Amino acid sequence: LVGCARQIPKPPPPPPPAHPATAQPRLHAGWSFRNDRDACLAMADADRTQLVIAVRRKQPILLRVVMPYASSGRPVARFHGPAGAWTVHGWHAGAHEIVFPLGHDMDSLSRVLMLLSGGMLDLDSPGGNLPVFTLSASGPDGQRWFSCAKRLVI
Repeated sequence: LVGCARQIPKPPPPPPPAHPATAQPRLHAGWSFRNDRDACLAMADADRTQLVIAVRRKQPILLRVVMPYASSGRPVARFHGPAGAWTVHGWHAGAHEIVFPLGHDMDSLSRVLMLLSGGMLDLDSPGGNLPVFTLSASGPDGQRWFSCAKRLVI
């Protein structure tokens, strides 16, 4: 019977992951605002990274992100907050800058209003390394700024 006992070989260990996952930077941003006759700018700054909402007369509303590091691949912005959710694709405007066009209409203004109401703005691209913004509600200053933005769009 000694020769009848068969040993079962152990399975090989699983292969290591192809690319280790990189954690997205999580940024808590506070709002500031600047208005003039031809433009309304809302800025959310955090850890050397800036999110800018630029509203100008007769131009698409632009959501611009300036970062201290480079990213590659086609970026996507996904917003989720108490006022709603939306997704928009963008492009690289330089090694450290990404632009997301929101359009120039009431739907675009509603996306801006959702941002000002607070929530999570998750930026993603195949190249990874883009931040997730935690945006607080902008309060009365944001409401005054939104009046400026609405005046330039409507």
